[in-house]
Amino acid sequence: MLLLDPQTIVLAVLIGSLLLFLRDVLRYDLVALLVVFVLSATQCLTPEEAFAGFSSPAVVLIGSMYVFGHAITRWGVAEWIGEKFLAGSDRSETSLVLRITLVTGLLSGVLSNTGVVAIFIPLVSSLARSKGLQASRVMMPLAFASLLGGLLTVLGTSKNLIVNSIISDYGAEPFGLFEFTWYGLLLVVIGSLFMVGPGRALLPRSRVDETLTDHYRVRRFVTEVLVEPSSTLVNRPIAQLPIFDKHAVALLGIVRDDEMILPGPYNNIRRDDTLILQGEPEAIVRLRDELGLQQREEARVGETRLSSTDVELVEAVVPADSSLVGNTLRRANFKEQTGLNVLALSKHGEVQLGKIARTKLEVGDTLLIQGHTRDVDRARKDRDVLVLGAVPRRRVGRGARLTTALLAAVLLVSAFKVMPLSLAALGGALLLVLTGAIPFREAYKGIDWSVLLLVGGMLALGKAFEKHGLATEIAGTISGLGDGSLDPRVMLAILLFAAIVLTQLTTHVAAAVLLTPVALEVAQQMGCSDRPFLLAVLTGASSAFMSPVAHPVNAMVAGPGDYKYVDFLRVGTPVTLLIAAVAVVILPLLWPFELVR
Repeated sequence: MLLLDPQTIVLAVLIGSLLLFLRDVLRYDLVALLVVFVLSATQCLTPEEAFAGFSSPAVVLIGSMYVFGHAITRWGVAEWIGEKFLAGSDRSETSLVLRITLVTGLLSGVLSNTGVVAIFIPLVSSLARSKGLQASRVMMPLAFASLLGGLLTVLGTSKNLIVNSIISDYGAEPFGLFEFTWYGLLLVVIGSLFMVGPGRALLPRSRVDETLTDHYRVRRFVTEVLVEPSSTLVNRPIAQLPIFDKHAVALLGIVRDDEMILPGPYNNIRRDDTLILQGEPEAIVRLRDELGLQQREEARVGETRLSSTDVELVEAVVPADSSLVGNTLRRANFKEQTGLNVLALSKHGEVQLGKIARTKLEVGDTLLIQGHTRDVDRARKDRDVLVLGAVPRRRVGRGARLTTALLAAVLLVSAFKVMPLSLAALGGALLLVLTGAIPFREAYKGIDWSVLLLVGGMLALGKAFEKHGLATEIAGTISGLGDGSLDPRVMLAILLFAAIVLTQLTTHVAAAVLLTPVALEVAQQMGCSDRPFLLAVLTGASSAFMSPVAHPVNAMVAGPGDYKYVDFLRVGTPVTLLIAAVAVVILPLLWPFELVR
């Protein structure tokens, strides 16, 4: 027996989940699972209703498209497209930004925008550097174009698929695969023109002619010491020297005869070696005094001392699907697994050099990494971190052609309504595995299970909204404003800006799930077509421009672009207002507020 009214419980769950999203105290997928548990435990939903979201066609479709995305990444299809359309002799910033936004927007119409941005960050970084351009002038346009590109097709983002699932549950007609493609294309073009026009004046200018060691302030926590002939370290292998761990000091390199050696467990330390140490200044002083080492004041710890012919110093970004997200370098055994040293960490534009191994990593954190070229190349292929710099050319082979053909087949089968999109996508993903285009284990690895949990949990909240009449009441309240005489265009603007605000504060998935039932009820109560209202919700949920944490793609470009929070606010606010104005004007023209008979 319920002690509280079901509507009260659902509202409490809604407010609680929004606060948890806003405070970021728990992972999104964990919040979603808590929502499912509370709604079921309080009998607001039956267990079958609460768990139904996890078996939704939207979840199957999203998982299948992740498999396609992983196959496309594995075979370098998107990188090949990027190289073909982005590389060129034209060195102008305007030309490069325009090509970046258009290509990124188009690819994001059929692939995950986080996947597209993850693929393009190293490529765009390398192109900008080769053309003498600053990364801050190209990274934000890359992220914003991917967000707008999600409105090209139903496949564009997970929120599109969730909205379609909710529409079907309401018994309404879901969107066709390409139903709003022309509208999405218009937004991509307008967004691109803004970024090469007025937006250029708003984009910040990042560091120029600044070395990686200068930018990450490495010299503050890295120093050199000379091994005296009388030192107890002489002729001892590094594996037998726990004293470095005892003092929380990392041995980054050994300089011997002006050559930098990246230390391994079986390297012996010799007399007159110069050791490059990283750690808190106090810890290094204690270690130096205990071992009788002499600090080398005249040496300059720069890139030339931390790298050599076989050792590189590179930047890397933590992408949205990395196993490092929510983990620490120590718990992940990063050095042992990759052979790479992390010299510095930048979070939200702030460089952090102390306690790096014990710091929880987030999407978009940038790392200053040192390692052998072979280890850096392996990390570049594994993509647990996105290594910036030169991108090796990928040869497009049989697997790439097969993946592209299967993706095209899925789109055609769905477009001609031969079978449901979710079934076509699942069949395509199975064929990817059965034909060997992607190994079975990699298919599982390529799926972002946290997103599927988030979607399933939020669908349960949407179901509770519908079951207990909250969507109807909210729609009635909005429709009743102004004595019930509100113009449909005003209603559209209210839904649009509500979606924009919710997206900045929580997630685009939460905004879409909560407002889609309201949009359907508003359309029904006003006797209008539901299309303009639903697309207002989708547009608002795609407008995650004003904060680096509003969407993973923003977080991913914040480090490489050296952006601060205020940069997203300065550039993202006019972009949001522009897209909102276009939506309010264009949506009723493309989908009129015709009366439903």
